Amino acid sequence: VRSSAASDVYKRQIVRAILDFFFFIVFRLHVEGRENVPEKGAIIVAPNHKSYWDPPMIGVAFKTRIVHFMAKEELFKNPVFGWVIRQLGTFPVRRGVTDRAAIRQAVKVLKDGYPLGIFAEGTRIRREGLGKFHSGMASLALMTGTPILPVAIVGSMHMPKWSAHPAVLIGKPIPVKKEKATKEKIEALNELVKKEILTMAEEYKARFQKH
Repeated sequence: VRSSAASDVYKRQIVRAILDFFFFIVFRLHVEGRENVPEKGAIIVAPNHKSYWDPPMIGVAFKTRIVHFMAKEELFKNPVFGWVIRQLGTFPVRRGVTDRAAIRQAVKVLKDGYPLGIFAEGTRIRREGLGKFHSGMASLALMTGTPILPVAIVGSMHMPKWSAHPAVLIGKPIPVKKEKATKEKIEALNELVKKEILTMAEEYKARFQKH
C-alpha cells in the first residue's frame, strides 16, 4: 500500500512539473490571490468555465493543495487527458442525471477536509461573461456548511493560441452557514459568488488593457 501511495505521489509530481512548464512557461499563466487559499480544511472552489483547459490550469494555480474537481465524464474519454486530470484529483460526474456516486464522492472529499472544485455553470460558456449558475455548488455548500472560494478564469477560451494570456484569479473565501438549501438561499449564494467572479475578471481585464 505504501509503495502504491508513493507511486501515486511521484506520478502526481511528474504531471505537475510538466503542466507547470506548459502553463507557466509556454502560455505564461498569471495567478493572483494564492494567499486566499486556506492552508487546510474543506472548501468549495467555484470557478467560471471557459474551456477544457480549466481543470488542469486551476490544478497548477493552486500550488499547495489538490483541488478534487467534479468534471463531466466526457472529459475522461480521451485516455491521456483523462489520466492527467485524474492525477490532479479530478473525478467524473454524469450530466443530466442524479449521479449519486459522484455526489457521495464530493461529500467525502469535503468530510476529509479537502478542496472540492465545482463549475457552477455546469458546462463551458464559449462567450464573454458568465452563464446561468446551476444549483449544485450552492446546494452542497449550504448542506455541508462549507465556505466557497470564488475563482475567475480569464483567457482560457482562446487557448491554445499563444496570445490567450490566461489568468486564474482567486478571491477571498465566502463563509457559508450550514442550513437547508432552499431555492431562495441557493439563488442568493449563487448571485454572491457570480458577483465576486465578475468583479475579479473585470478589474483584471481593465488593468491588463492598460499595459
